Amino acid sequence: YWLSIIKNNIVLAMKKLLFFLSCISALFSCGETTKQEVKSFWDQCDVIAKREVINGDTVIVCDSKLVKQKKNIPLDLLVDSIEVIKMDNKNEEALISKRFVHTYFTENYIGVTAYSYFPMKLFRKDGTFLRHIGAIGQGPGEYTVIDAIDMDEKNDRIYILPFSADYILVYDFKGNIYPRIKLAESLLYGSTIKVYGDKKQVLVTKPISPDTNYYVWIQDFEGNLIQGAKMSDYYKDVTSFSESTITRLRTDAVELFRLGIPNGNEFLYHYDIPKNRLEPKFMVNGDDFDWNIIHELPHQYVVQKCQRIGADDDELFTQKIIVDKKTLRGCYFDGFETSFGLIYGQYSILYAMNGPYFSIIDFSSKVSEYIQKIKEESLTSKQKQELQKLKSIIAENDANDECSILFRGKFKN
Repeated sequence: YWLSIIKNNIVLAMKKLLFFLSCISALFSCGETTKQEVKSFWDQCDVIAKREVINGDTVIVCDSKLVKQKKNIPLDLLVDSIEVIKMDNKNEEALISKRFVHTYFTENYIGVTAYSYFPMKLFRKDGTFLRHIGAIGQGPGEYTVIDAIDMDEKNDRIYILPFSADYILVYDFKGNIYPRIKLAESLLYGSTIKVYGDKKQVLVTKPISPDTNYYVWIQDFEGNLIQGAKMSDYYKDVTSFSESTITRLRTDAVELFRLGIPNGNEFLYHYDIPKNRLEPKFMVNGDDFDWNIIHELPHQYVVQKCQRIGADDDELFTQKIIVDKKTLRGCYFDGFETSFGLIYGQYSILYAMNGPYFSIIDFSSKVSEYIQKIKEESLTSKQKQELQKLKSIIAENDANDECSILFRGKFKN
């Protein structure tokens, strides 16, 4: 009798233990699933690229015919977090009068340019306007159109490259003017610069054209060529000028891609400085030869269909493909979606971002219009809190007084 009771108690205890262990297992498996879901975006995408060895170099080749899916790209995949900054509009000088301007960042400053719309504007990192750097004009320290800039906070220098110039203008962060840097070759619009102030050297890229000698080179501040990669070594059939080079320095590499022409099977290169050569890294294959803008992000490539457009492309959305470098998976996408529901994907949006930051500057009135499109009932409580912060920032502004809102997040390494 006692043995039977003991046996039943042991069986009951074992059942309770198994039930407890199964609950613990379920809890862990639920946690793993939740964790896995956060990282599973690329797993839900098709493989649309492969690695090929081309003339000794390993190249990621995207086949546009394999792209079938279409999604919005969560910004959480690309950046650590998004910071929202109201840009100063206390006076006419501070006001940013254009959407999707070019943005540049240092640890403590924000630089904003927009070709010839206004002079370079310098802000503190909190959005407080400081001053213009240089001015629109033809006098000393002036320029008609800005092609590119580089800000060196460590050495207190700002470098401005005008359109089609043979020099770089030099200022400090207070706007004082210094002697120009002579360029080894005259440039075409769409050129870019990266200044190494400690070495007193400049890396320069020049668009492909019948008159281009070096596609990319390094020179000293006196205009003496140190090294360079000749265009003729990489582009044999050049009959016309290609509008621009893409060199946005979002990674440690110097990426180069010519655009502005139907160039379907062209490489995005990296400039290997020690070897002084261009290394092919990515290309698009397939029958569609209109895929002719490629942007490189730290962990992805974005391929964009180029179209002829007018002066105002603020609301023009173009077809885009994203390719993950690690998984080789990707999809079509319309735009990038913030955690609080805003979606941005206009034609020029990536073109205006420079350096290691994803950044968008837009009018407060336009941001308000975008907020109206958000389905707030589908947001989590945390997302609603973030959206409310954005609404509060806009509400602080006078309803009749336009300001600009900066969305900024550092790309994940």
